[in-house]
Amino acid sequence: MTEAPTGLDARQRVSQLIEGYRRSALVHTAAQLGIAAHLATGRRGAAELARLTDTHQGPLTQVLRALVGLGVLDQDEDDRFGLTEAGAFLDPAHPQSLHGPAIYFGGLSYQAYAGLTASLRDGGIAFDHVFGMPYYEYLDRDPVLAEHYHRMIALGHGTGALIASLFDFGAARSVVDVGGGNGSLLAEILTHAPHASGVLVELPLTEPSALETLGRVPGGDRCRFVPGDFREHVPEGGDVYLLSRVLANWPDPVAARILANCRAALGGTGTLLVFEMMAPDRVEAGMSVVEGDMNALAHLGGAVRTHTQFRDLLAGAGLRLDRVHRVPGTFWTLLESTSDGQP
Repeated sequence: MTEAPTGLDARQRVSQLIEGYRRSALVHTAAQLGIAAHLATGRRGAAELARLTDTHQGPLTQVLRALVGLGVLDQDEDDRFGLTEAGAFLDPAHPQSLHGPAIYFGGLSYQAYAGLTASLRDGGIAFDHVFGMPYYEYLDRDPVLAEHYHRMIALGHGTGALIASLFDFGAARSVVDVGGGNGSLLAEILTHAPHASGVLVELPLTEPSALETLGRVPGGDRCRFVPGDFREHVPEGGDVYLLSRVLANWPDPVAARILANCRAALGGTGTLLVFEMMAPDRVEAGMSVVEGDMNALAHLGGAVRTHTQFRDLLAGAGLRLDRVHRVPGTFWTLLESTSDGQP
């Protein structure tokens, strides 16, 4: 049995795993109350923070002291609290803020994981067990939480360049990003595809955000928004189709339907690119890919798939897996597929 080198003995490691929810809850509470934002301009005492956060001073002081213990805050001799270097990342104004993830993972996501056992026993989805409705339906009813989610999952600038380094878009005439969010990835890809136009396929509720984004980023002027549900239909006319971080969000039957729709749209000459994490056949301790796999399972019944699972899923939709481009040092891969030629 392999042991992960953590500096703790085996029992301590398990104990740390069991108690991890406490730290998550404290950081989530700090984010909900906006503690970091209130301390961004300087130190404050517990009484002032209680007034600013509309909380009771006594228990708030306990929470603040616990955050000191976690290294998120520090406390001076006058009992005023301030942000540490780590705590500054909970400020929404920080350029690399983790405020949104703290809200999301410590609340909605944490609760979804509580439904895992029931979902394993009856074959359902953990999130649906806890909240009584599918994940995206819930987000549609909570625009604030949905905004945290969409900001959190947005691929950083440079991802388009990364994908373009793995696949040559030079000959592309029309790139269709299926489920492409606000369009920033597609626009960036078009800066590496000088002769191509772009089509962004997304749900109608995404249109305002997408049009705003495409109106201000390089390459956005060559994109148009097409509202639709890729589970039902994918528009024809493209020669390169892209699914970026889409398939992991869906169980096999739905993922297969999305791929079949893409296959129907691209015809016999187009190329489908799938940008996803790929799980190894054999997992070892410390591999972070399992965390993404569990997030997909708990929230949506999806999965981070292995090479064999991707190949079989594509084949079932009439697609041939031609090439696998791996991003060095990561689990991220770009899968390149074409029609298998069968009617």
